[in-house]
Parts: sequence; structure tokens; C-alpha cells
Amino acid sequence: MSGSDQYRNPITSSGPSILDANELQLTKKILSLREHYDISDRSGNVLAVGEGNLIQFPAKFKITDPRNGQLIMQIEGKILTIRHQFTMMDSFGVELGIIKKKLMKLIGEELWLEKDGKELMRIYGNFLEHDYSMEMNGKVVAQVHRKWVTIRDSYGISILGDVDHRLVVGATIVVEHIEVEERRNRS
Repeated sequence: MSGSDQYRNPITSSGPSILDANELQLTKKILSLREHYDISDRSGNVLAVGEGNLIQFPAKFKITDPRNGQLIMQIEGKILTIRHQFTMMDSFGVELGIIKKKLMKLIGEELWLEKDGKELMRIYGNFLEHDYSMEMNGKVVAQVHRKWVTIRDSYGISILGDVDHRLVVGATIVVEHIEVEERRNRS
């Protein structure tokens, strides 16, 4: 098994999927009662839809295939924790990883993703400006950057290495959610 084949979800394997595209765009719906994200390929085909309630404790997101409504993954925040913490699960409820935010860092911000208590991925950069990278075993596997000339908040996601695309999409949604929450708390 090679590349993204090892991460293929049998439920969503017909047609294009977020597991196939290495260039994705995550677009956030601005006026919505829920946090809503469209995940598209370069051609603008919506490959997945992310939904979460705007007022929800803890935060929960479901990422589904828009063609058939099948669950691709889900993300659940932890209620009682010192730092932000979210668990990512596949469509069967199997844990893909837990993402945590580093409490203090001198320059920039940092999160990490762990599985079975071991670090799997490090996420670092300028989250406020939405320009950050994801690294596994010392190699950059994904980069996220904000697209500035758009009506809605839109983020380009480049997957550069052998990584489960669901982790990259999930981490991008978590970073966006944390930034929105922190902005709201600062106001």
C-alpha cells in the first residue's frame, strides 16, 4: 500500500475525495449559525463539508462527503483541560490522533498531534496570519496559508508528504476554531 491508499476510508472511496487531492482549499462560511467549512480541490469541486455548532461546549465537528452524506471524520474538543485539546476520529470512531496546543512559546504558536501517547506531527507558524506548516519526523508534510483576495475566509492547503489527509484537514479546522475562539475572548 502506498501514499494515501493506506489512509483510504472504504466508505468514501468512490469518486474524488480529500484523501486523493494534495492541493485543497478550505473555505469558511461567514454568515452561519454553525461553523461551516467547504473543503475543495483545485478545480473547485467540494470534496468534503465540515460542520460544527458555533455555540457548543465542547466544540465538535463532523466532516462528511457532500455527495452521499457519509461521515469521513469527526473532531471533538475536551471539556476540562488547561490547554486546547481535540480528538480526531475516523468514520468508525477509531482515534486518528489528539491535537494539543502548546501553552507557552516565545515566538509564534505551536500545536502537536499525538497518537497512542507519542508525537506524530508538529504544527507551527503564525496561526493569527494563517501561515503555518505541519511536520512529521523532521519533514514538512503540509503547509497552510490564507488566501487574501476572497470574500469568505479561505485557506490553501498543500499536502507535500505521506500523511493522512484527514489529519491535515482536521488540524486546519482546529487551528481556525482556536483562533476564532481566542479572538472572541480578547474582544
